[in-house]
Amino acid sequence: MSTPDEISVLLVEDDEDDYFLTLDLFESIDTRNFVVTWADNVETAISELQSGKHDICLIDYRLGPVTGVEVLESCREALRSTPAIVLTGAHSAEVDDAASKAGASDYLVKGDLTAAVLERAVRYVLQRSDSDARIEYLAFHDPLTDLPNRLLFSDRVTQALARVARNEEEVFVIFFDIDHFKDINDTQGHAAGDQLLTQLAHRLRNILRPSDTLARLGGDEFAMCIEGCPTKRRAEAFIARAQQALALPFVTDSGGSVVVTASFGVASTINTSMDPEELLRNADIAMYQAKRVGRNTWSHYERSMHEQLERRIALERDLVRAVNNGDLEVHYQPFVSLSTGEVVGFEALCRWDHAARGAQSPAEFVGLAEESGLIVQLGDYVMNTAARAATEWRQAHGFEGFVSVNVSPHQIADSGFVDSLVRTLDQTGMQPEHLVIEFTETIMTGDIETVVSVLDKIAELGLGIALDDFGTGYSSLSNVHLLPISILKVDRSFVLRHQERKGLSMLKTIATMASSLGVAAIAEGIETDEQLECLRALGFPIGQGFLFDKALSADKASELLAGGSQYRVFQ
Repeated sequence: MSTPDEISVLLVEDDEDDYFLTLDLFESIDTRNFVVTWADNVETAISELQSGKHDICLIDYRLGPVTGVEVLESCREALRSTPAIVLTGAHSAEVDDAASKAGASDYLVKGDLTAAVLERAVRYVLQRSDSDARIEYLAFHDPLTDLPNRLLFSDRVTQALARVARNEEEVFVIFFDIDHFKDINDTQGHAAGDQLLTQLAHRLRNILRPSDTLARLGGDEFAMCIEGCPTKRRAEAFIARAQQALALPFVTDSGGSVVVTASFGVASTINTSMDPEELLRNADIAMYQAKRVGRNTWSHYERSMHEQLERRIALERDLVRAVNNGDLEVHYQPFVSLSTGEVVGFEALCRWDHAARGAQSPAEFVGLAEESGLIVQLGDYVMNTAARAATEWRQAHGFEGFVSVNVSPHQIADSGFVDSLVRTLDQTGMQPEHLVIEFTETIMTGDIETVVSVLDKIAELGLGIALDDFGTGYSSLSNVHLLPISILKVDRSFVLRHQERKGLSMLKTIATMASSLGVAAIAEGIETDEQLECLRALGFPIGQGFLFDKALSADKASELLAGGSQYRVFQ
């Protein structure tokens, strides 16, 4: 290619006189500096055109036994970088059509040529070529990060597969995304998220080999193609370098400093077909497995992962149907006064008896709802069902206790959550003081100011707020003081260890802390009389566990309340 102030012209002309006439015209143009290379035969023309070192090609239509159009057709790929103008002796619609079909950008009649006509034609063709190149570039690159997009990545993988097939080597595809990226967009805004992705792309470019391809597939999803790997170590080495690059904080215009992790999935031609889409799909499946085992790690694709994914997809589809059709049940585990034995409340717990698979583990289907985004809809269903049941018990049995409903960080982060609580109270007629919102300490890993703001609004409605599994997670004394909680639920692990010095000490501390904060302390997981007596002695007012009862259906809970709702263990 020429220098910025030069235009390199390949002139394909077998008539010497016409060559010099055209050369004179170029030399008379004083607005641009044209450097002309003359090819006077077809072989030289093809070689020069395919070299890609010229900005534009002018080619005579008549070149002895062949035509310039035929030369262009044989070099069609070269015209992507070197546009061509066909020179002809007379105006001809046939030549115009043939030149256009061969990939030429224009054609000029030699008898009409002047310096001005030639300069204008070359300038327009080059401008159009630049525009076409820009359009083509945008079609194959991500506009945010300037990385190859999914279309170009698939093409690069296809080319890599063709090369290694000849060399008996391997191709590795790595699929990865940012862990909890949605939380960054939700808390700092999409602009901050875009800045993080741009900085990430810049960092990862610096760890690539020239033969590697890094692409952004969309959102926070990226892919990497590594060819010629004798083992999986090279793929793992890239992942290790990527994790090091991610370990440094990302700084955004919002003033925030963000540290992120990523989950990676690896697939190779060792254990899959030579199909680019299947390679990428398998790498995606492997990444999903990395997410399931805890994130910030990588997983290699195995064929058994397909079956697991298919089962999970089917389960998610069935869960959506179950929520929409009201096929889920809500059971109620009693909260019991440790001084009187009376039922003072219930915890609402979702249960799913799958028609074909039987009873499903709440840990699995609730976790699936979290990952799929169905948790907000599922949470609304449980909330409404529990509120209606509590209202019916109050009307039928005079029950004045509370019902607690578990909510996830996703529900708290949902902008419509507080409004959904108001609707539930209005639609069911439940008194707000009888409804308790229960959440675990994981909620404190996010934006604590936003969490406090939402919980304050809930407290203003008159609802109770319980902090579940206290002592096992992320809360600190300073954060607990910020939260408008009315109940501390002690994790069952401390109750199980009540005979150990540390376990007993923790129970004492939590009981004292709850008393000083003016909140109720509930002990979970009570299974023996010995545990019960220990907790009563420590001053815990309320307990829950299999010693009293498992989670009951709504009808069984109603029967319990109708019978006086007092457990015999206290008689």
